[in-house]
Amino acid sequence: MRAGRIGTVHCYGRFAVDAVSRAGAVLGDREVVACRTPESFLAELDRVEAVLGLGMRVPDWSVARRLRLIHLVGSGADSILPAAGLSPDVRVAAAKGLSAPAMAEFAVAMLLALAKRLPEVLASQRSRAWEPHHPVVLSGGTLLVAGAGPVGREVARRAKALGMDVIGVRNGPDPVPEFDETHPAGRFAELAGRADAIVLAVPATPLTRHLLDGKVLDRCRPSCLIVNVSRGEVVDERELAGRLRAGSIGGAALDVFEKEPLPPVSPLWDAPGAILTPHVSWSSPGYGRQVVELFARNLERVERGEPVVNPVDLARGY
Repeated sequence: MRAGRIGTVHCYGRFAVDAVSRAGAVLGDREVVACRTPESFLAELDRVEAVLGLGMRVPDWSVARRLRLIHLVGSGADSILPAAGLSPDVRVAAAKGLSAPAMAEFAVAMLLALAKRLPEVLASQRSRAWEPHHPVVLSGGTLLVAGAGPVGREVARRAKALGMDVIGVRNGPDPVPEFDETHPAGRFAELAGRADAIVLAVPATPLTRHLLDGKVLDRCRPSCLIVNVSRGEVVDERELAGRLRAGSIGGAALDVFEKEPLPPVSPLWDAPGAILTPHVSWSSPGYGRQVVELFARNLERVERGEPVVNPVDLARGY
């Protein structure tokens, strides 16, 4: 890894630009170049040494001959893949784990909202109708968590505090202490049949695309509750909407979608028992500053020729 001072840093996208503007002092006396549009970033590519952002769709990274660090404001690398022409010497890091507590709280809040029938309750309230909606008790039930990374583990801790038995699936052989059971990812479909609720907390990769598809949904109990805080591509949205309309799934809370913003024609908008939120589960008041501080820390590590914190394996996608 090439060592030496990085004098100029680039930030790409509204979130990164705003976060750096609020916490710029963390970056010291380095020049900061704000790129709010794809065109402005591509125009700077030949002098980019380090960039903080998300969704840098670059046709050919080989133009960035000075590039030493790509730092993502989120946890997954899907927003920059396939990263054509990127030198293997470029370090790629992500903000893995920073949003895990917020996302886990959000996931559990959605589980409780579905279990206590809040969509139906609020609909009755709006129509001034006194209609009892019978809640479900999560305690004693089984939660299946797809993904045993920082978010999945935080979800497991909170679900166990509610009295749930928690099963985790992951791409690895080792057990994870936060789960009551840990199984290989290949058993997800089989284990879905045991679950009273499912939380999806996996990265977007070719292996996780439509992980929750029609075949898996057919294995689920009619009362099963589903929460997705990972990536929209993980769920076959049309199949899920169909099951919600048929009443063969107990409810679903989705914070992420295959196309964002969710198109007005999506069948999910008026699907019974659905809660839809605009990709906000990661958000917390201090997140922007935390990301910039991690970026500054990794800049210093790159300057010293050291490995970065939270490295990303582009071949795996996370």
